[in-house]
This record gives sequence, structure tokens and C-alpha cells, in this order.
Amino acid sequence: MSSDIAMVTRQYQVGNRQWLLSAGKYRANVTCDITKWASSPTNQVQTVTISGSPTGGTFTLSFGGVLAEDPTYSPTLPYNATAAQVAAAIANLPYYGPNETLLYVGASNVTVTGPTSGVYTVTFGGALAGANVPALVATASFTGGTSPAIATAISTAAQPGLTPNGYIPSGTALGKVTSTGMVGPYDPNASDGRQTAYGFLFDDVRAIRFDGSTASQVPTGAIVNEAVVSLSHLPVQTGPGSIDSNGKAALAQIRFEA
Repeated sequence: MSSDIAMVTRQYQVGNRQWLLSAGKYRANVTCDITKWASSPTNQVQTVTISGSPTGGTFTLSFGGVLAEDPTYSPTLPYNATAAQVAAAIANLPYYGPNETLLYVGASNVTVTGPTSGVYTVTFGGALAGANVPALVATASFTGGTSPAIATAISTAAQPGLTPNGYIPSGTALGKVTSTGMVGPYDPNASDGRQTAYGFLFDDVRAIRFDGSTASQVPTGAIVNEAVVSLSHLPVQTGPGSIDSNGKAALAQIRFEA
């Protein structure tokens, strides 16, 4: 395995590490697989598909388990709802973010197109760019048509991007890629090993070279795996690179505080 040694000719410190509340213990230096971070975020896309050509009835959307029974958060939509109606419904949906914080999608963070052949395409962007939100859950009570039904799916998974100045910030939660031993952003939805939290990036890592190109691999500084960490000061609060309850459980030697 090779690394871009040209990237470590000097140390970069663009973060203030307010997230780190105590001097900790560290894992041995590893290499960041920069390909696990996009140069710009890939937004999550979900689909809502109505089949069977219903002629009446209604459906609801929620994130499942999060106040899904409350019609305030899961408004009833007509079987032939417009894209604007679906977008407005999703904008008001709550979900649990890092540290079990109750968040709402927001109108500026979701766009909906369609329906095209019964399919609504839902894209999460804005403040949710590069973040994985929960999968939508749909329930329906349709009439008419031929065995009408509704289904949802994640068609494009989100991928975090580098910061605008080309850095991966100190405090990013990391997972270790099983096949290479390199690290990428912790992501509970990954299947390459990064679904298990490995620690937090201690130093900022610069991924953009001085000539403007992007390195594929960059050696890191230390990986924090025993310390006191402030959840509210972590630089990544949603999506890959943020920490959730499963990630916290895997890092038993870290004490998490507000």
C-alpha cells in the first residue's frame, strides 16, 4: 500500500479542537483513503413509487418510528399528490440526528420531482448535502386501479465531501476499511468496515495538493480512541463522519459530553 508522501511535508492546523475536552490516548498513525470522501458531496436520493394506477385514496410518509403516528409530522397526501405537496410533507418530517437530537428536514433541504410513471424522486441537499437521512417509510390506503401499492427506496447513497478548502477536519469520526487498513468517514450504512467506529481524526488532513489536484491517500496524524469528547463541537454533525449511538458504543473508552 502506498501513500502520497508529498502531502506530509508540513503540518496543517486549521481546526481548534474544541471537540476534544481532555488529552487522550491514540491509535497508531494510519492512512486516509481520500476516495471515501468526494471532492464535493454526493446527495442522498430516495424514491417513492406508487404502482397499480390507483384512482383514489391517500398515503403518508415518515422516517419510521419518529413520531410517525402524529399527523402533524406525517400529513396525509392524496394518491395523485404533486411534487410540491410531497416536498412540503417531507420538509416537516423529524428525525434523530447525532446525540439523539431531534432534527427537521426543512424546506430548503429537499427537492422532489415527478411523479414520473408513478415515481417521485426525492433529493436531500442544502444543509443535508452529503448526509444520509433515514429511509422514508410509506403507508397507503388506495382505491381503484389494479392492486395499487406504494414503496420507497434509497437510490443514491450520500457521500461526504471535503471542506471547501480541501481539508478533512479534526474531529471527523472514522471507520477502518477492512480490505486496506486505511480509514474513511465512519458510516453506519457502509459495508466495507467503516460501519464500525474506529476513532476521531486528531489533526486536520489536507487532501488538496498545492497544484489543485486531489490526493488519493494521505497519512494522518493520531487517531483519538480514548478521551473526553464534546458532541456539540464535533465538526460533522450529520451523515458519514458524524457519530451516532452505535458509533459511541463501539468507542467504549471515549466519554461523550454535550
